[in-house]
Amino acid sequence: MNITIVAPYCSLPSEPYFNRFWYLAELLSQSHDVLLITSRFRHYDKSFRRHEDAAATSNGRLRVKLLDEPGYRKNVSLARVASHRVFVCNLARWLHSPQAAEQDIVYSAYPLMATNLLLGRHKARLGYKLIIDVQDVWPESFSSVVPFLKKIPHRLLPFARRADRAYRCADALVAVSQTYLDRAREARPDVPAETVYIGADFAAIASAPAKDFGDSTTRFFYFGTLSHSYDVKTVCLGIKRLVQAGENIELHIMGGGPDLDRLKQYADYRIKFYGYLPYAEMMSVAKGCDIAVNAIHSHAMQSVTNKLSDYMALQKPVLNSQTNAEVLDLLNLLPHENYRSGDVDGFVQAAKDILKRKNDPVQSEEIVRRFKRDVAYQKIVNLIERLAHE
Repeated sequence: MNITIVAPYCSLPSEPYFNRFWYLAELLSQSHDVLLITSRFRHYDKSFRRHEDAAATSNGRLRVKLLDEPGYRKNVSLARVASHRVFVCNLARWLHSPQAAEQDIVYSAYPLMATNLLLGRHKARLGYKLIIDVQDVWPESFSSVVPFLKKIPHRLLPFARRADRAYRCADALVAVSQTYLDRAREARPDVPAETVYIGADFAAIASAPAKDFGDSTTRFFYFGTLSHSYDVKTVCLGIKRLVQAGENIELHIMGGGPDLDRLKQYADYRIKFYGYLPYAEMMSVAKGCDIAVNAIHSHAMQSVTNKLSDYMALQKPVLNSQTNAEVLDLLNLLPHENYRSGDVDGFVQAAKDILKRKNDPVQSEEIVRRFKRDVAYQKIVNLIERLAHE
């Protein structure tokens, strides 16, 4: 079977960050011919790949194709809109190539909205079936930038009808959370569908040695993006207040983003910033710490994130400000305490409570079933193979 994966934001093996689509491409290429189409522009660090990188990354039954786009410096900008438009135009050009006519399945990331609308328009002509994998809900996720939009019913948001048209292009749906899948199924309820979390590499986590800090200090940790959706400022202020009150604690922050320089004003001997770390090194630090912090603003639309998947796999207690109902249900699998984002007093009280409960039991078997990638992603492979033979 010939399978094309269209994923504009895909990270390649030599680059930081796990990427669902590369993992899936490798998994599928064990039995099928796979073409992964992604951008020459790297979203996470705003740099450009070389076309030679595609050839170097391709192997056996898995090939990589890079489409050009001019790129952008800010995630929320007209330059980004213009850059995506060029990517979509180059994808349209590929859809008129002989290679496109050979595909049985196209597996596409959402967003971009425009790529899925384009793929939906061409599927009948080219004879492939389209599976859309919902990574984020757009336009709803724009509330992370303009918080008051969360109060507006999503059907009334700009571009909501366009989003529905994109979802309706799908012959099957996959999503990184049940929350996102439910949104897509409002528009496309009558097709096969699976929720498959981003998940975590349990073997890589197990092989990373826990960092030995050499003392009995209780260590909180956060890793991931430092940007407008994530309320790390409240965490820093809360940790400082707890230290002033005599608690023997530290905060370890791994990751980067547009808020990194502003947050570094809180750095001291109790609050440490690492920047970006290789995954194995990040896991070593996290395993040497005691309590994870899932610091997400209440207005943000994220559901089950990469970060949460890793936290669940680490099976550490979690201090949480996310309000998504699905996340709150999943957190019942391990010790956790909730607080309101932006509420330093609430954070301090929740931190005191989790310190008392940090050794409570964990539902390890259920966490493995839901979050171990080599188990969970087989559901996607099965869905693709079923759809191809219908």
